[in-house]
Amino acid sequence: MKRTVLILLAAVFGLIAGVSATSWRAFPTDDMIARATCAECHDVHGAIEWEDAPFQSQVWVLGDVPKATYFIVNDLFPYRQDEIGTAISLPDLLARYGVEDFARVALESLDGGIVTLDREYVTEHARLVPYLEGLRFQDENQHVSTWLKGVRWIVVVGDETPLEINGVATSMGRLLLGDRTTVTAEGGDALFVSELDGKTYRGDYAHLYTGARLERLLGDKTYTTLEVTDASGEVREYPAEQVADAIIATVDGRPSLVLPSASRREWVIDVVRIATR
Repeated sequence: MKRTVLILLAAVFGLIAGVSATSWRAFPTDDMIARATCAECHDVHGAIEWEDAPFQSQVWVLGDVPKATYFIVNDLFPYRQDEIGTAISLPDLLARYGVEDFARVALESLDGGIVTLDREYVTEHARLVPYLEGLRFQDENQHVSTWLKGVRWIVVVGDETPLEINGVATSMGRLLLGDRTTVTAEGGDALFVSELDGKTYRGDYAHLYTGARLERLLGDKTYTTLEVTDASGEVREYPAEQVADAIIATVDGRPSLVLPSASRREWVIDVVRIATR
C-alpha cells in the first residue's frame, strides 16, 4: 500500500516539475521580453508592427472638384490625438479641396453603401469622424440609416456642367453617380527571377479605372468618327471601332477618355467636349 502511495506521489511531483519546466520555456521572463525586439515577436506571430504606424486608409474626393485626389485618414485625424469629439464637418472638408458650391454630394463605403445628399441638407452638423476603415458619416439632422460607416469615396456633383457629350451638358460628378463600370488598363507582365529557388516567376498587373461607358453616353451607333477636345483646345479624332470599349473616367485628377486596350498615349486627359460625326 505504502509502495503504491509513494509511486503516486512521485508521479504527481514529476508532473508538476514537468509543467513548471515547460512553462518556464514557453512563457518569456521579464529579462527575455526586455532583450527581444518588436520585430522578432511580430515576425514570429505574423502580427502588425504598430510602432509609429499611422492608419493608412485612403479617402478619395472625386467628381466635380478642382482636381480629384485622396487623403490619408491619419493626416486628418492623427490616431494618437487625445481630443474628445474629434470630427470635421463635410462642408469644411470639401472646402479644403476647393469645393465651395455644389449641388449634391455622395458618400460611398467600401462594402457598397452609398448616401446622397442635396446641398440644402448639408450643414455644419454633417460630420465625418474617424473610423477603423475610412471615415464614418453622422448628422443629427438625418436619420441614423444615413450614418454610413467605412466611407472611402466622396463624390461631388457641382452646379456647373463643363463637359459636353454630343451636345448634352454634364459633368464628371454626374457621370460617376450614373450607370458606371470598371475596366482594367495599362496592364503588363512582371517577370522575376527568385532568389529563393532561381526560377522565373510571372505575374500580370494592371490598373482599374471606374467611369461611364462612352457608347451609352453618345446615343449614336451610326457614327464613324469621334472628335475629342481637351481643355487646351486640342482636338483628336478616332475611328468608331477604336473607341468601342472606351469610358470617361478620372485620370490624373481630370475627366479623361480612357481606352482600355490602348496605351495612355492614345488617351485624352482633361476632356471638355466629345462629338460624333
